[in-house]
Amino acid sequence: MRISQLWVYPVKSLRGCVVPQAMLTKEGFYLDRRFVLLQPDEENPGHWKHMAVSRISQMVLFHPSVSGDRLTITYRPPGSAPADPQTLEVPLEPENLAQLRRVDVNMHLSPTKGFDMGEKYSKWFSDRFGFKVILAYWGNNPRLVLGNLPGKPTTQGPKPKNAFTKVISSLPIIGPMLEEDDGVIAFNDCAPYLVITEPSLADVSKRLPPGVEMDVTKFRANILLKTSDPAWVEDFWGELTFGDEGAKILLTGNCGRCKSLNVDYNTGESGTGRDGEVLKLLQKDRRVDQGTKYSPIFGRYGFASKESEGMVLKVGSEVILSKRNEERTRFYWPGLST
Repeated sequence: MRISQLWVYPVKSLRGCVVPQAMLTKEGFYLDRRFVLLQPDEENPGHWKHMAVSRISQMVLFHPSVSGDRLTITYRPPGSAPADPQTLEVPLEPENLAQLRRVDVNMHLSPTKGFDMGEKYSKWFSDRFGFKVILAYWGNNPRLVLGNLPGKPTTQGPKPKNAFTKVISSLPIIGPMLEEDDGVIAFNDCAPYLVITEPSLADVSKRLPPGVEMDVTKFRANILLKTSDPAWVEDFWGELTFGDEGAKILLTGNCGRCKSLNVDYNTGESGTGRDGEVLKLLQKDRRVDQGTKYSPIFGRYGFASKESEGMVLKVGSEVILSKRNEERTRFYWPGLST
């Protein structure tokens, strides 16, 4: 088994960047989901909510690329001329955080803070979406993982804190020691990493008309694996070991899929024909997790082991299944699981 593709998604829910190698961090690959787009929350005036392809399908028309310390985002609406691109450059690691307004970001009941990148970036996105949008930077503000954690019971999330532990956790040296067992992420949905396989991708393509292949980018995985194993065998994977360094990713939960699979990435609208029915096609036999019983499963969520942080995964590297579960894990996240 080998790594076929590696992906990072600098801005959550925009398109991703295929990369030859990527560094493991506790929160996900370096540069992955470090930015998020926010829109006004109509149900809670004065608050913001994160934008997602399942609700705003034209997000797939924004193409990011990384060069040096800059992120370039290119907007490509249908019918646009490649010779006249609409682009925005964003610093990957803003240096003026102290001068940026802090904004609350609450994703799936897990709150954190972000940094509003400012009017220049807000206006560029707002003009293209047609409503007010904020580009927010993560800035190393941890977001707790409320669901499946490595080595923990299915329904055990982060440890609750009383007033004393909250104070102790804020101390520079002692705090990280107390929180080392709690999973943290940036603007990822439920876990730092998502792994899928080529055989399972091919199985989805078989459900489409002859000659039509499933677009791998719709699954928004971080790691695509080439393996001789049959489709869906990854449902039972518990741990993967990568390359000569022996980096490990602990697989904890299944990824339940939503209607974003039905979006046509060329038009930014719902697909037509069978290509616009991928979710329905998968629901026939892939609703295999009672923790998200209405959603078909494709891919496994995972966490890098503490010893693997800082290690680099490379396309072509060998991968070994170092732990297999006897049964499928059950997805858990308050407010999302069933």
